[in-house]
Amino acid sequence: MIMDAYGSDFATLDLNFESEDPVTCIFCNDQFNITEDEQPLLQHLLTVHKFVIGEVEEIADLRQYISYWGKLQYVNLKDYCVIFNTNTEPGAKFPSETYYLLCSKLPEDKEIRSTLSKLKLKYVLKMKEKEMQDITFSRKCIYCSETITGGLANCFQHLTFSHGFSVGKPDDIVFGARLLDVMEEKLRKLQCLFCENTFKTHVVMRVHMRKKQHRCLNPKNKLYDRFYLLNYLKPGTPWELAKHDRTLESDIDSLHEEERGQGYGDPLWTDWQEDHVPPTTCLFCDFTTSKVPGGLFNHMIAYHKFDFESVTKGFKFYEQVKVINCIRRFMSECLCLMCPLKFSSRDTLLKHMSEASHCKLPPTSVWDHSQYLIPVLENDGLLYHLEDTEISDSSFSDDGKAIVPEDVVLFNNSVLEDDKLREEITGTNDMDAVAMCLFCPYSAVGEYPHTLIYNHMRVLHCFDFMEVVNGQPFYNQVKLINYIRWRTARSECYYCGKVFDSMISIEEHRALEGHNVLPDSHMFEDARWLQPVFEGDILLQKIREAGDSDEETADNPQACSVDNVFSEDIHVPPSILNDRRLRQELLENMAGHVVQFD
Repeated sequence: MIMDAYGSDFATLDLNFESEDPVTCIFCNDQFNITEDEQPLLQHLLTVHKFVIGEVEEIADLRQYISYWGKLQYVNLKDYCVIFNTNTEPGAKFPSETYYLLCSKLPEDKEIRSTLSKLKLKYVLKMKEKEMQDITFSRKCIYCSETITGGLANCFQHLTFSHGFSVGKPDDIVFGARLLDVMEEKLRKLQCLFCENTFKTHVVMRVHMRKKQHRCLNPKNKLYDRFYLLNYLKPGTPWELAKHDRTLESDIDSLHEEERGQGYGDPLWTDWQEDHVPPTTCLFCDFTTSKVPGGLFNHMIAYHKFDFESVTKGFKFYEQVKVINCIRRFMSECLCLMCPLKFSSRDTLLKHMSEASHCKLPPTSVWDHSQYLIPVLENDGLLYHLEDTEISDSSFSDDGKAIVPEDVVLFNNSVLEDDKLREEITGTNDMDAVAMCLFCPYSAVGEYPHTLIYNHMRVLHCFDFMEVVNGQPFYNQVKLINYIRWRTARSECYYCGKVFDSMISIEEHRALEGHNVLPDSHMFEDARWLQPVFEGDILLQKIREAGDSDEETADNPQACSVDNVFSEDIHVPPSILNDRRLRQELLENMAGHVVQFD
């Protein structure tokens, strides 16, 4: 039927949609590889032959399309193309040129586009069906050394649930094996898959992607269009827009499934939605925006004459953290940053700072203190968006080893030394329970303090507690928490055991070396780690086992009010703090490094 419609013209096409062979120019013998990039061919047609193809993005297969229109070199272009001339106005500086536009206004062109679209869609659906039925497919994960079996869908689910990296719903992905190859090649070249910046080392790239939450593909890169079925259903629709349409449909389908009581155990694939940016408050006033950091920084420049990016240029990550928390602390206490004046209200303070031009970064002696490493504002969205200047290429020597500053201020991160704080932790009730970070003195109070600690560790320590303990048995989680607390109290890295003289040094070491994951099991499998480092440890009381409800998460602490606590038949040994000799050893080890904080 196709040959009847177009005769020998269409018979010359091979209709091999898998081919990546170079395509020959319509008007000359120059060849171009358009599999990865079609722009060189289009630029050649424009500059050399004054020929333009309209709405290229709506062509299902450019290779077949070019081959079909190869006959134009033997015919009069005026019979097939729209003609337009340039520089026709009187007194034009450049001579007039004639260009030829081939577009769907020509019935034959419209028909060939439609036919190619149908044939390509038929081919793609056939390939998708083949991929879904091939349960023998196996592949090594692009992130870890684990080999995933059972089909392509399992590979993408492993990326999502084991590494937090989402490419979308597997049912909407086609040519999945090739997509994984493209992603792996980019990672091999040390290129972030979202922002596509290139880094010096693999460690720096991984820390960047984790801290910046760059756990999805670049939606503006057209390279990925061919891997999503929606682009074949709606030719010319970028997958960024197609993804948005799919999100609306997916939300409705998920709602209907919940109403019918179906698919409870299946993933909802909310990864199709854009990352949620928590609203963030200005450092000086009550202005709040979700446009972070751009909108927030522009506000501070316009209304407070404070250019955060400029004044902190060249600062390391933890220095930026200190600046933010210092300013927030001063503002919360109605203290001026530049002069020792306290005001009765925020309004009078802001009026004074505006009139005296005191919305400036105070001297280093004011903000450069370890106490300002502790967040003043819970879930401070601005901290999420700080640049990773402390792990830039300049942080590495020529041989690739990390350069640790020699003038790092000593920091005591042991919670064991403060008897009053320890008594407060062990003596509070459930409604006012206090939970403490595994790596620093930060504590959280309230009905769900453990969720605040999870968020704190994820933001400031690059340690995703729920991801690290995912799949671990109950007792392993108990051992791991006590083991990490013990190592922290001794100023040691929990992953490798290396000893440091400050918390900052440990943080830099863990970030640069990637020591933010589950350590080898033999390091914490000893039964002695069942003994709590301190009694009443809230994190121990909130341990969850496989099969527990997933409704309560760090991002949704109030979704479930039922806590998972020790059952009655579990014997929890007394705290190791009761061993006076052991406690004295820890205190002596941490002596001389006292932290001052409110």
